[in-house]
Amino acid sequence: MKSIIKIFTLVTIAGLFSCSEDELRTYDSLQQKDAVESVNDPYLLASIIKKTSLFYQKMGYDNRMLPGAVQHMESNYQSGDNFYSGFKAPVNDMYIAMDILKLIDGSVGLAETRGSKTHQGIFKVFRVLLFSYMTDFYGDVYYSQALKAREGILYPKYDKQTDIYTGLLKELDDANALMDAGTEPISESYDLMFAGSKDKWKKFSNSLKLRLLMRASAKLPDAGAKLTALLTAPVFTDATDNAAISYIGTVGGDNSNSWTGGPLNWGTIDNFDTRRPSKTLIDKLTELNDPRMQVWFAPVEKPWTSDPAKNGVSFSTTDPNGYTYTSTWEYINRKNKDIAAYATKDILIDSNKVYVGFIAGMLADWKNGNGHYDIAAGGTVGNFKVSKFSKLFRENKHALLKAMIMNSDEVQFNLAEAAAKGLISGSADAYYRKGITNSLVRWGVSQDAITKYLAQAAIALPADKAGQLAKIADQKWIGLFLVSSEGYLDLRRTKLPNIFNNGRLSGFAFPERYRYPGNELGQNKAAYDLGVSSLTPTVDDQFSKMWLIK
Repeated sequence: MKSIIKIFTLVTIAGLFSCSEDELRTYDSLQQKDAVESVNDPYLLASIIKKTSLFYQKMGYDNRMLPGAVQHMESNYQSGDNFYSGFKAPVNDMYIAMDILKLIDGSVGLAETRGSKTHQGIFKVFRVLLFSYMTDFYGDVYYSQALKAREGILYPKYDKQTDIYTGLLKELDDANALMDAGTEPISESYDLMFAGSKDKWKKFSNSLKLRLLMRASAKLPDAGAKLTALLTAPVFTDATDNAAISYIGTVGGDNSNSWTGGPLNWGTIDNFDTRRPSKTLIDKLTELNDPRMQVWFAPVEKPWTSDPAKNGVSFSTTDPNGYTYTSTWEYINRKNKDIAAYATKDILIDSNKVYVGFIAGMLADWKNGNGHYDIAAGGTVGNFKVSKFSKLFRENKHALLKAMIMNSDEVQFNLAEAAAKGLISGSADAYYRKGITNSLVRWGVSQDAITKYLAQAAIALPADKAGQLAKIADQKWIGLFLVSSEGYLDLRRTKLPNIFNNGRLSGFAFPERYRYPGNELGQNKAAYDLGVSSLTPTVDDQFSKMWLIK
């Protein structure tokens, strides 16, 4: 897996301002042409990999909307993401995906002209990835007529989601055929993801097909046959089989070569401290004695204790990556009026614990998190009573920090689910344990700790199908930590783990989709109206259901 290198920006992001419809779509055409003219395949590949990987990473950590929706992360200050508020407004991520797709489509055409079949196939994999992102989050979107302004199609229609899925699955087959037929080498230096390995690109293509088939498995009558056909195809299997890129942690441009949470991007600690682990995740990791807890999160700075003898006693914790933390116990002294005001069941609920999460659905208010009262010392974001993310996530770079699109554990959990449902042959337990192992290895957990973890009774799959699916979903949900786009889509599809009423979320309905960008209503209204007509109910809001989940 290669590090991000400095890639000259090939595409200037289109400004979606108050221009005419014709001007907007003519600009699309010129942008697509400019993106690829006189640029070679390796350079285009590096740019596409970087842009796409960072797009996914930003959804998993930078933007708190999806991490909050799946209860991996809660906001500690000034945010409605703890109860899905971001889904209320139109979301413009479709346009960000389309900007990358302009580059991809231009690159596909150039590779075809040059006879670069291997690169043409790889570019098509990214095309499928981003169009699937668009339809999975919005519903019907433009696909068959997208990016055809040079052919005179300025107002592309929205395709039905069922037709988009048919097209995407075929494109992946085409991509594999092109890679098989291609003879040109893949540059090891410019292939930031797989260092020139065609075999790994084919694994990624097949793993993406598996993801899409599982996503649509309830809607496709031949899903089992299509999934079975993949059993003989190469997919992500090893812990190192991940569609991800590393950071090099250097200054330059927009500092995208560095992990977002590091000081190069977030100069102050405040942005970092506003992100806290969800109590839902912390409690599950605690229940399972999960070694990923210490990798991801820091011990509470001033944990509550019900034992007055421990009041003021400090202790140190060193995590598996060598980061050290100091904690000091604080007695729940109800004679202290400040503490007594917070020592209630629904505010101070976690005591005698070293790792504590922020309650799902709770207002992002520093005063509420587990009874934090010491505002003068902690400041507006310095809650002493809830864990922070570990110091790992304050680095500019680290071997464990990746811009991740897909990991190998997701693939194994998909196979486990398919086996448990009888869609494919094979052992659900074997796939399940392989998925757990790959996730633990990916986060640097030792083999001894992995062996102990897998030996626990709490990890074993039960005999019944429902119980198996619940356990598989738990581990997949944990494994998709910081891969929040997939975590959200999987939670929406399976309704597992059943976390929808956790904390204070019982009064908030789980959002089913993104609303279309506002510009669609103004600049492509006929297509927009048809897209909305496919939803149930026929309203462009976050609760209407698309074909995939009806």
